[in-house]
Amino acid sequence: MSIKRRQSLAFIIITTALASCISMIGGVGIEFAEKDLLPIIPLVIALPALNTMVGDYATIIAAHAGSPGEQKSTRKKLIKSVFKSTIVNILGTVALSLWLASTRGYTTTIGFFWTFIAFVAISVSSIVIVMFSITYFLDQILEKKKLNPDDILIPVVTTITDVFMLGMIALAAKFIF
Repeated sequence: MSIKRRQSLAFIIITTALASCISMIGGVGIEFAEKDLLPIIPLVIALPALNTMVGDYATIIAAHAGSPGEQKSTRKKLIKSVFKSTIVNILGTVALSLWLASTRGYTTTIGFFWTFIAFVAISVSSIVIVMFSITYFLDQILEKKKLNPDDILIPVVTTITDVFMLGMIALAAKFIF
């Protein structure tokens, strides 16, 4: 194995390990809001879906950013596809979370209903926008440094978005709901 290949492999391992460690920060944020979680059962139910959703979008966006032959039309198609998908996923997550909460005896007020919809829509949409920004910014830096963006973008972007999402959920549990 060549030195460059070993260095690249070591960098991937270190990046992935650091990304995993940084992701635990979100869990600490949730821990601080533990007592506030009971009144927000729909949000707790939505938590895995929201976190997975932003991670999946980060992976899709990062995977498409590293294509050397990518053109503006491809980016526009990606943005349109992610936008449409985000709307469907937001509505599905809200509906399923509220339905599951109601089957468990949780009653929602109209104020909570609208606050919940607004939180999910704003948090997921803003994180998707942050993902696009971070991905394309990092992609430019990695290309200048002659590093393979496919090896670095996905763990970095998914980690950053996981931390943002979990942080937003912790803030919502503390201050909104």
